[in-house]
Amino acid sequence: MWVLLFCLVMASCQYSLLKSVQPDPASPIHGHNQIITYSRPIYFCVLCGLILLLDAGAKARRPPSYAVYGLHLFSADFLQSARDHLIVFLCCFPAISLLGLFPQIDTFCTFLLEQIDMLFFGGSAVSGIASAIYSVGRSVSAAALLHIFCFSAVKEPWSTQHIPALFSAFCGLLVALSYHLSRQSSDPTVLLSFIQCRFFPKSLHQNLEESASDPLPQKMKDSVKDVLRSDLIVCSVAAVLSFAVSASTVFLSLRPFLSVALFILAGTVGLLTHQLLPQLRKHHPWMWLSHPLLKSREYQQREVRDVAHLMWFERLYVWLQCFEKYILYPAIILNALTIDAFSISNYRRLGTHWDIFLMIVAGMKLLRTSFCNPVHQFLHLSFTVLFFHFDYKDISESFLLDFFMVSIVFSKASEATLALLW
Repeated sequence: MWVLLFCLVMASCQYSLLKSVQPDPASPIHGHNQIITYSRPIYFCVLCGLILLLDAGAKARRPPSYAVYGLHLFSADFLQSARDHLIVFLCCFPAISLLGLFPQIDTFCTFLLEQIDMLFFGGSAVSGIASAIYSVGRSVSAAALLHIFCFSAVKEPWSTQHIPALFSAFCGLLVALSYHLSRQSSDPTVLLSFIQCRFFPKSLHQNLEESASDPLPQKMKDSVKDVLRSDLIVCSVAAVLSFAVSASTVFLSLRPFLSVALFILAGTVGLLTHQLLPQLRKHHPWMWLSHPLLKSREYQQREVRDVAHLMWFERLYVWLQCFEKYILYPAIILNALTIDAFSISNYRRLGTHWDIFLMIVAGMKLLRTSFCNPVHQFLHLSFTVLFFHFDYKDISESFLLDFFMVSIVFSKASEATLALLW
C-alpha cells in the first residue's frame, strides 16, 4: 500500500511537468505560470534526496552521535525517525499541494535563504532571490575567513596566562566585519552600481545621460560612499581596540566574576533604556498614570514657536544606547568567545571544526544583532542567564551557544505571536 501511494505521488509530480493544472493554489499569478510547473517535481526530488541520505546514515555501521541539549543528534535512531517522518510527509504530498501549502519554488528558496541569513548570521530581510543569494554568500564568505583565523589559534592548547595573538586578531576582525555587515543593505544593486561607476565609468556614460534629470541615483551612490568611508575608520578603530582587549587576558584572568558583572550591567542598562525611559516618556505610563513623568519643556505649551529643547533624559537615552551597542554587548560576546575558545582548545565536544564553526556563527549573529537591533537583546540575555544558570544548568552547552539558541527561539516565537494576533 505504501509503495502504491508513493507511485501515485511520483506520478502526480511527473504529470505536473507535462501539464500544470491552472490555477494552482500556490501560484500568485493568474493564468499560465511557468515556474509552478517545476515546483512540485523539485520538492519531490529534494524530499526523496533527504530520505535517501537519512536512510544511508541510519544504516551506517557506526554513525557519529552528538548530544546537544540532551538530544542525541545523528544517532541511528534519530536518523531513522527523521527518515520515517519524511516518508509520511512525502506520502501526504498530493493533499498538501491541493491545499496550496507549498509556495512556489523561487519563493521558497528566497524565504529559506532569508531565514538562514537572519537566524544564523544576523542579517536583514531580502527583496528577492538575487538579494538572498548575495546576503547569504556575503555572510558565508565572512564566516569562512574568520574560521581560518580561529582554527589556527585554537588548534593547540592554551594557558590562562597567554592568549595567542592570532585569536586576538580573530576577535578584532570579527567585531569589524560584524559592524560593517550590520550597516550594509541586502540589496546589492546600489553597491554594484557604485563599483561599476567607480571602476568602469565609460560603460555607464550612456545611462547617466538618459537619467541626468533624476538626482536619486547619484544621491544613493554618495550615501554608499559615505557609509564605506565611515566604516573604514570605525572598523579599523574597533579592530584595534578589540585586539588590545583580547590580548590583555582580562577575560580569562577575571572569570567568572567579569561575566557576572557584565550580565548584571547589561540587564540593568537594558531595563532602564528599553523599558523604564520609554514608559516614563509616554502620555500614559503603564496605562495607570494620567501624565508622563518625564516631560519635555514644551509639554504645557499650547503651540510650540521655537526649536524643541533637548532634555537630559533624551541625552541619557542616546548615550545608554550607544554604550549598550558599541561597548557592553561586544564586551559580553568577546568574553564568551574567549572562554569558549579556551575550552575548545583543551576539550572538543563536536570536533574542532564544528565547535569553531558554531562559535563563529553565534558570535557573528549576536554582534550584528547588537549593532543594528539591540532592543530585545537584554531580554534574550536575561532569559539565557536565568534559564541555563538556575533552572536547567545541566543541559547548558556554553553561554554563547545558549544565547544564540535563545535569540532564535524568541525571534520565531515573536513572529508566531504577531501572525496569530493579525
